[in-house]
Amino acid sequence: MNETSLMTNIDIVIDCAQEEDLKTESLNQALRNYLQKLSSHKLTYQLHMTGESLEGVYLVWKDDELYLFDPARDSSLKLDWAADLQTHLKRNYAVTKEPLFRALKLKGGDIEHNKVVDATLGTGKDACLLLSFGCHLDCFERNPYVFGLALWAYEKAISFENEKISNIFKKYMSISYGQATLADTGSDFKRCFYDPMYEMTKSKAKSALSRKEMEVFKDLVGKDTDQDLYLWSLCTKFPLVCLKRPIKANEVQIPTDCKHQRVVYSGKSTRYERYFLP
Repeated sequence: MNETSLMTNIDIVIDCAQEEDLKTESLNQALRNYLQKLSSHKLTYQLHMTGESLEGVYLVWKDDELYLFDPARDSSLKLDWAADLQTHLKRNYAVTKEPLFRALKLKGGDIEHNKVVDATLGTGKDACLLLSFGCHLDCFERNPYVFGLALWAYEKAISFENEKISNIFKKYMSISYGQATLADTGSDFKRCFYDPMYEMTKSKAKSALSRKEMEVFKDLVGKDTDQDLYLWSLCTKFPLVCLKRPIKANEVQIPTDCKHQRVVYSGKSTRYERYFLP
């Protein structure tokens, strides 16, 4: 886990030229509502004017949109979960053949059965896919900047003009800042999805250079160095844990006294490992 994950203060640059514009009464209503929601998740923030010198990756509010910005790469990342979910729903997946669906041992059309904790929300791409599968999600993100961006994506999604889409997010998705292992997720959520960040190989890095948005994300989050320990912690809490890994990655090592068994479901570039109690 990147050290940034231990921070709780977030730098947000507002597209303005005067310090007066940073006052609460000068901010537009959407941004004010967002900042209130951010505070409700026990996160603090510092507002800055355009042009202020800041180190590392930070959030930017411009043209009524929130971005994650990396000045070193002059690249930004924004999220649109409503569009992502719409795309998945239009594809009409044969879900029983999908490796992720099978690895989580989901059931078609059974929302009560398909209650899943997403331990690493990240960009929310996998969460939107799981929603299209008919899952009820309780999502967690432990990096404050990633959570800040995800919170804005969530607020946009629940107020999306298409009520079918917005209602899915309202009814079947919740997001929290923190660690799933420390949260009270309730006894109904017996399945957990875990997608740690892996360090890219040189060949992967070269092939991904055109994917500037993902580079911004990786610069911020870094490699999850505690993935073995965190997987074990999740296995002690949930009867079934699904670990997402690159297809050629080595097997994660968990303690020998862990009672969970392992089954693998592979796709073209990704494999899903189900750890479950027999």
